[in-house]
Amino acid sequence: MRRLADVTPGMPAYDDEIFGPVDVNAIFIRLNTQPLKPRRQSMERLQLNGEGRVIMHIALQGCIRAGSIPYGLTADTGGHIRYLLELVEALAQCPEVSHQIIVTRAFDAPHLGEEYKHLKETLSKNVTLWRCRGASSVYLPKEELWRELPHLVRDLLARIKQSGLQPGLIHAHYADAGVMALLVKAALGIPYVFTAHSLGATKAQHKPIDAPVDKTLRRRIRLEEMAIKGADRLIASSEHEIRIQYGLYRHHDIRKARVNPPGCDLQMFRTLAPATAAREVDAELRRFLRRPDRPCLLAIARPVEKKNLYALVKAYGENPKLREQANLVIFAGTRSQIQAGEPEARQVWQHLLELIDDYDLYGDVAYPKHHDLSHVPAIYQWAARRRGVFVNPALNEPFGLTLLEAAAAGLPLVATQEGGPEDIVGRCQNGHLVSPTDIHAIAQACHHLLSDDLAWKRHSLRGSQNVNFYTWSRHASQYLQDAGLARPERPSAPHARPVTQLIATDMDATLLGHWEGLAKLRNWLTQNPHYLFVVATGRTVKDAMAEMAAWSAPLPDFLIADVGSSIYRIDRHGEPQLIADWHRRLDEGWRREACRRILDKDESLTPQPVSTQFAYKLSYFLDDSRIRASDSSAKPVIERIEQTLLTAGLTARVVHSHGNLIDILPACGGKARAVGFICEQFGLGRHQVVAAGDSGNDVDLLHYAGLGVAVANHTAELEALRGCRNIYWAQTDCAAGLLEGLRHWHELNNSLPTSNVPDTAGCAGSNPVHTPHSRPVPALKIGTREIKAGA
Repeated sequence: MRRLADVTPGMPAYDDEIFGPVDVNAIFIRLNTQPLKPRRQSMERLQLNGEGRVIMHIALQGCIRAGSIPYGLTADTGGHIRYLLELVEALAQCPEVSHQIIVTRAFDAPHLGEEYKHLKETLSKNVTLWRCRGASSVYLPKEELWRELPHLVRDLLARIKQSGLQPGLIHAHYADAGVMALLVKAALGIPYVFTAHSLGATKAQHKPIDAPVDKTLRRRIRLEEMAIKGADRLIASSEHEIRIQYGLYRHHDIRKARVNPPGCDLQMFRTLAPATAAREVDAELRRFLRRPDRPCLLAIARPVEKKNLYALVKAYGENPKLREQANLVIFAGTRSQIQAGEPEARQVWQHLLELIDDYDLYGDVAYPKHHDLSHVPAIYQWAARRRGVFVNPALNEPFGLTLLEAAAAGLPLVATQEGGPEDIVGRCQNGHLVSPTDIHAIAQACHHLLSDDLAWKRHSLRGSQNVNFYTWSRHASQYLQDAGLARPERPSAPHARPVTQLIATDMDATLLGHWEGLAKLRNWLTQNPHYLFVVATGRTVKDAMAEMAAWSAPLPDFLIADVGSSIYRIDRHGEPQLIADWHRRLDEGWRREACRRILDKDESLTPQPVSTQFAYKLSYFLDDSRIRASDSSAKPVIERIEQTLLTAGLTARVVHSHGNLIDILPACGGKARAVGFICEQFGLGRHQVVAAGDSGNDVDLLHYAGLGVAVANHTAELEALRGCRNIYWAQTDCAAGLLEGLRHWHELNNSLPTSNVPDTAGCAGSNPVHTPHSRPVPALKIGTREIKAGA
């Protein structure tokens, strides 16, 4: 996984400060403000009082006011403001929250509105808007807000002191707000959570290799580093964002990251838009189109470079079939005169108009100047009635609220594969993901959905149903729980199920791959609830959950992902919850970047795609042509890799599987050690573990378990285990073989002594404790919360 030095060519080594050394107290002194004595408080120790808590949100960019928000009024008045206001509204319904304060910047810009110079507005009974003064009184785009931070911090600290209302938690939106929250935390000890919304390092990644990274973007990345380093929690909208995008930053810590997709009030997009709005939208679009009743490709986005609207116009303009099939409709903010707009918006519109002219798209493309929020549902429904397709070709989309709106209205999607759309399309199953730079792929995906009536209907129905997951009530509930603000559940009668053994199985080609065997295994697990069910896989958690859902596999109690470098508890809603304590253990002696720098020089190793990399796993393809799908032929290469790392003073585990796959893990990592960690929590011994696998990355698990099962479709990598007395070699494949092995050991009703099993699992001091065979499932402590195992 590339870090900042890789995505910002020519960027010099930097420290952790904004512009040279920053001393928080020195800032206060320079601004004639008495440094405030820190009040130490941490996210882990926040306690609710009887009246709930006060949450402060900081969002400095764009135009925030009471009433309707003029989205698109400026380049920075976009989706993050909608996210903020809808989050605030959802939290206002929660009894844990007594009051919320939104902090933004005051400015005097009559052409934007008189209200933005007022220092205070009441948004609702329990929500107040504070506007803080900076050094300048004019409206500033986000690129210039960094100069205002010391003045804004001074004003905010004074406002907090004067009001006597000190928040228990700050939520910072974007990097400038993150640094502001960091300075407030230094002064008052108030913990903060950070939501980036979009990240500069990701933007730098999409620049041409030979293109310099300008000073503005480099400054933004440094601000983001500061905000990430000081944050008590990171809130991301997707797995891609938390693993790939945040992973570019030096101070990213996966242990304090939480994936919590935002909600979206979608009712207005499901119900028929008001007749007046529908007529106005129809009349506006008919002004542009010669054949307005054809299907259309619809895009709704701000006129900024990263939305990549050029690619959509090119895909449409260069594909004669697509131009004959559909119209192109683009809503890109609002404008009066292009020359009066902000520089980036002006540049985007000039380029779009040039492309429309170059391809001579007049009569086939609509690009209205104005629309307001009340028109948006009618726009989606106008496109859906014509069996259109919604297209989001952004270079990177942190989440993608417009995709949810389109799905609710019944529009299939063609969306960028970079960012949140990967999660949305994966969950909703209602469209295609494409590379945002592949013009041909964008055109082909659109053409496919427009040409296949059955596929259009299928994607439309799936989207409108599956999008129900994205509710603000769900988001707010998880938000409070992740922040440590959720009220403890009332005690209930104990309902722990007794556990006597643990089943740990590999997923691909062991649990999955045999429909009939899987159905029988599901029934067997239902009839034997005293087995704790654990699935261990080399896949990411998102891929694993999707694959199990595709096979209708029984959900495990725990999922071990990334070849044992992550453990998730599956909650009662079927959602994976990361167990951060496991990562704390993996941190011991793990020097991932040092390992990467050394192994990237090895000509026999090629890094696997970024999506397979992880904070606690390095993955490579083995290029050595001499290697076959045989553990013995790979052994010299594995030993050479291990020796290379040892020579450099690095300790790590090298896992070889499926012929040419190599994973580098922390010394304490791997499937077996992850199972051992779970056993510790439940007081189970190794003799109470049954493990099943099919390939080389299951060897340590089969060694560890008291009893093992090798399915009939196993690879040659397992043949070296033929002499192990505790492994049963099944005659059937996949889940059928696993069930065959379980029945075999159950009939024997006998466990081998653990002394006959090599002790290859567990770090120093972490060996599982042997306990009596029957005991109730204890409360499993994960982070700072106690949950009933299997809940």
